[in-house]
This record gives sequence, C-alpha cells and structure tokens, in this order.
Amino acid sequence: MRKTLLSLAALALSLSMNAQTVRPFSGQVEKSNVATQQRVITLSPKKTDLASNQRLVGYYTTDELAEYGLGLGNYGKNENCKAAIDLTPEMLQAYDGMKVVAIRFGLCYKMNKSRVFISPINNNGIGADVVSKDVASPVKGWNTITLDEPYTISQDQEIFVGFDFIQNSTPKGNGYTEDCYPLSVVQAGRTDMPMLLFINIPRSQGGEGEGWYSFGTDYGNLSIQLIVEGDFADYSVTPEDFGKISAAVNKESRLTLSFNNLSKEAVNDLDYIMTIDGVAEAEQHVKLSEAVATGNTGSLSLTIPAQAEAGKKALKVEITKVNGNVNEAKDKVAEGELGVSAKQYPRNAVVEEFTTEKCPNCPAGAKILSSALAKVDETRTFTACHHTGYYTDWLTKSWDNDIANLMFGGTGSTFAPGIMFNRTCDDLPKGQNLLGNVLSINAYSASAIAAFIKNELNGLADAALTVDVALSEDGNTANVTVNGECNESYDTESSLLTLYLTEDNIKAKSQSGAKGTYYHNHVIRYANSSWGEQVEWNNNKFTKTFSIPLTSTWAKDKMKVVAFLNKHNKNNYKDCKIANSNGKDLEMSSGINGVVNGKQLTEVARYTIDGVKLTAPQKGLNIVKMSDGSTIKVMVK
Repeated sequence: MRKTLLSLAALALSLSMNAQTVRPFSGQVEKSNVATQQRVITLSPKKTDLASNQRLVGYYTTDELAEYGLGLGNYGKNENCKAAIDLTPEMLQAYDGMKVVAIRFGLCYKMNKSRVFISPINNNGIGADVVSKDVASPVKGWNTITLDEPYTISQDQEIFVGFDFIQNSTPKGNGYTEDCYPLSVVQAGRTDMPMLLFINIPRSQGGEGEGWYSFGTDYGNLSIQLIVEGDFADYSVTPEDFGKISAAVNKESRLTLSFNNLSKEAVNDLDYIMTIDGVAEAEQHVKLSEAVATGNTGSLSLTIPAQAEAGKKALKVEITKVNGNVNEAKDKVAEGELGVSAKQYPRNAVVEEFTTEKCPNCPAGAKILSSALAKVDETRTFTACHHTGYYTDWLTKSWDNDIANLMFGGTGSTFAPGIMFNRTCDDLPKGQNLLGNVLSINAYSASAIAAFIKNELNGLADAALTVDVALSEDGNTANVTVNGECNESYDTESSLLTLYLTEDNIKAKSQSGAKGTYYHNHVIRYANSSWGEQVEWNNNKFTKTFSIPLTSTWAKDKMKVVAFLNKHNKNNYKDCKIANSNGKDLEMSSGINGVVNGKQLTEVARYTIDGVKLTAPQKGLNIVKMSDGSTIKVMVK
C-alpha cells in the first residue's frame, strides 16, 4: 500500500499563496483503457527540431507520450487542476546560469485552455509563480509554449514546473468519456519522483479538500519538460563523485559510476581512464547495456585492478570519450577513495521493515518477511520495524519518521509495507518496486526476499561488532556493551553507532487488513539516536556502554538488542549504508527470581566473569545460574 508525502524543505510544505498544505493521499488515478502499452504520437516539436544550443530537461527527455491518458474523474469535475514536476537542485546543477526558453507538456486529449507555470520552492513552501503564460487551445500531443522572457536557472534553486488542466467527469459505461483522461504519463526516465497533482479531493473520498497531492511513483512520469538554452558541447558527460570503495588486498573490486549526459545525442559507449594514487591505468572502452538519452542520468560498472598493498588510495575516473568523440564536459573527472585492507570481516544483515496499523497490505508483508527470515541465518540477521510509511500508529516513534524520508530517496514519497537491507540499494532490482533504499515487500516472494538477505550475508565488511548484555540486579535496566574493531580502510570519521532495543509479539490495537488477533514483531522500543552517534576509536577499536531503562510492560524475554555501524549523509540516501551489525537477546522477563515463560525460576549459583563461584553479589558483571539450568548476566552496581 502506498502513501506519498511531498517533502522538499520539510515533510509537508505550505503554499505561500493560500496557506494550503501538501497532503498525503493514497487514492487512485484512472486510466482511459486497461491496456498499458505506450506509443509515440504526433509531436510538436520533435526533439530534432531543437536548436544545437538547446536541451530538454525533465524526468525523462525522450519524445514518448502515453497512448492512453490518466484522469481523476472519480473526484468530480474541477476547472482548477494542475500537474507538475519537481526539479531539485541536484537535477538543475548542470544547467546553472542557463535559460529556460520554453515549457512543453503532452496531452492525451485536447483542452479548451491551459497555462504553464514555474514556481520556486523556498523555506516557506511553494512560492508565487515566477513564470506564468496562458495557453489558448492545447492539442493532443506535445504542446510547446515559448516564454515571453527566458527564466534563468540557478543550481541552488528548486522549482515546480507544470500546467493547468480542466478535469471533466462525464460518466460512460464503467468509466468516463475520453476527455476525462487528459494526462500523458509514461514509464520512461526516472523512477524515484512522485506524480504531483493539484486537485480538490473531499474528505468523503479520503482527501482534505483543494491542494497539492502526491500520488507516488507507480504511475510513471508526467509528460512535462523544459527547453533550456545554453552553451552546450556536442559531447558532454559529467560523472558523479562516488565516495569510498572497499577492496581486499590482491583482489579486484567493482565501482558503479553514475553520470549525466548533456550531449547532443544518446550515449551508447564511453571511454575512461582510472587513476589510483596518481598512477594512471590504460584507457578502457565500455559499451553501455542501454543507451542513455540526452539530459538523462546513467551508470556503468567498472573493474578496479587488484592492489598489492593495504591502505587508503586516491581514486579518480576521467570520462575521456563519448561515442568515440572527445568528452568536452567542464567537469569530466569523478573522485573518491579506495580503501584496501588485508583483513575483512563477515558481513551481517540488518533488515528494516516499514509498516503501520493503517496499512491493509502490511499483514501480508509481515507474513512474507517471517517466511523469508526462516530461510536465512537468523544468528546473523537482525530485524527492526519502523511504524511509518503509510501514515503512523501508536507504536510510531521519532526515529521512525526521522529516517523515513531520506531512506525512501528523499522525494517525500513513502509506502508500506516496505523493506530495507543494510540501508543500501546497490544490488536490488531497479524499477517501480524500489524507492530510494526501500523495496516493496509484497512485490516479491519470501524466497526472493531471503535471497536479498543472503546476498548481504555473503559480503565482507571493513568493521565488526560484538554485543554484550547484562540485566541489572532488579531486572529493570539492560546494561549493553558494544565493542567494535575495523581494518585500515574503514572510514572511522564518518562512522556512527546506532543501538536499537526491539520487542516481538506486541498485540495490535486495530490492524487494518488482519483477520483475528494480530501481533507486531521487531518493534523498536529504544534507540540511542535516529541516525546513531559518534564513538571514539582508538587503534581501530572502540567500546561503548549503554544503560537502557526497561519499562515494566515490555516482555523482556521477547526483546533483542541490535547494534550497527552506519553512515548518515542527509543529502544522499545512497551514502547511509550499514557497514556491519550484531545483536543479542535479553534473556529474562523479570528479575533474578521470578516467573519466566510460565515457570518459577530461582537463582541457584553465582560466578564472576572468570568462573569463580561467589557467595554473594559482587560489584561488576555476575554470571547467575538459574534453577532451570540457564544462565544470565547481571550487572551489580
């Protein structure tokens, strides 16, 4: 089930003109035909009609238009609708100082009138239109509107670009007449940006009146593009810096390099030179698996040669040729760091679920996850559940909402049930089921989810953790000690330690979509911080202790401590990966003497950590043997 929130400067923005807010909405946009195929229809103009110093800018930059339109006739006739795309500073960076000379938008049905607009986004929300021009009679197909005065792009500016439309609502059979489906939406280009529509949706149909709504990424991209004019080179590809890459001594490693194509044509092949610590390798030629259109982003996988010595090495990749021609981009070098180490550690897996009681599809997702976990090594797999993604519920905490927007790609669009593996999307299938680092659980089988987990477990890490848990004498505090160590290539400066305390088998209050009594698992009861905290490394090791108060209503025998090392880059969801993790169960539900799982337990013996038997509690860590033969660790102050 999908819910979307437009989040640009915050999770909800106010429209500065009329104080309305951008609202979450999970309703439907209807297609004019059950078929989903697309075709290119009559264009005005074609891309080839652009001048040599012009480029298309948008979520996609081909001439595709939908064969069957989308509409919102189910919400009634409305003469004050808008459709828009959100162009972020990252998308506009390459066009800094260039001019928007025209806006073009595609329709699947003609309209009597329209208007194109550009609205800036600022700290107060969506600002007043800086571009506005009426369109007398837009046609079916592409409509290109030349601006009276060009608009200058700033790389630090975020803008809404869109057009007005009239939504008709004339019933016909099981749907509406053809004119009720004017919007062209195609499955091309980006897959991470939500569809934004301004419409009046009454409360009776799940809305909150007139305003901007975000309909998520399932439908595809609206046919809205800018025509930008500037000093473009014929062949220009700019690669993106890639951060830190890990490798083992004497073993090759891989680098996925992202790039932006501003050439006059689609990119089919590239040449590059890789430089490691100032030593350039031979120029390499790469044929792309799929052509990257002008104005679009792409990626290529590169092999980094094996290194004989451990250490941190400067790594640069220069894109030298584009389709066999000299790369004329102003910035054609991507930089990062290669960390080569003699020792690496087995990588454990942190699986994070997104769910809420308002989500009717979440019980099915929880069942898939439960089946998947049964297929993997649960001693190395640690699960935590965030109660957010499709509204919130009584189990939602600040840390759940704090991480959600960035982990879903920072677009403001979220959904549930979702799942995340070590906060990375590197090896996940790209497409409509993936948003940021989060995958739709219900789109995959338990075996497929298990395969994603096993892929993480098969990897190696540059750091490792151990977790030790001791209950206080009265059982009301969990004293947790986390020890970490790393190799020479691990980035300790940007490393954070996150600690969760989770609980299973919590009875739901009102779970949508569930039959009978429903129980929540992996609920985060405690977190040291939403994004973790810095630790003090000393000779590639650290020790960090926590004292966690345990609420009397928590079932301590169903609780687990989960610790992991992660990064937090608030501007890049891909740079928030979990390096490694570990966890441990809390072993008792009460104090030293008490009832556990229906059995009366008493203390029968007590020892020091070195195995010396004690006649009385001793300050520090004690090992207590219980009447059922089990042992627990307790911390005596």
